[in-house]
Amino acid sequence: MTSVKELCVASNSANNAPQPPEIIEVEELVVACDGGGGALGHPRVFLTLDNGRAECGYCDRLFILKAGVKVARSH
Repeated sequence: MTSVKELCVASNSANNAPQPPEIIEVEELVVACDGGGGALGHPRVFLTLDNGRAECGYCDRLFILKAGVKVARSH
């Protein structure tokens, strides 16, 4: 039988687990990220989607190029 203490410890461990990063599909090769929290966000940074993806170094948001999107690349 599981004790109340064991249940509380298990519950707290589950609540403190890191959240998976937010994944945002985009249609451009350059995106801006400010954390999305208004004043509680982070400085705006511009990210280039090399190989169709980029991760924000501040908030770990993952930006991926939408499937099937054709983007003109400069030579």
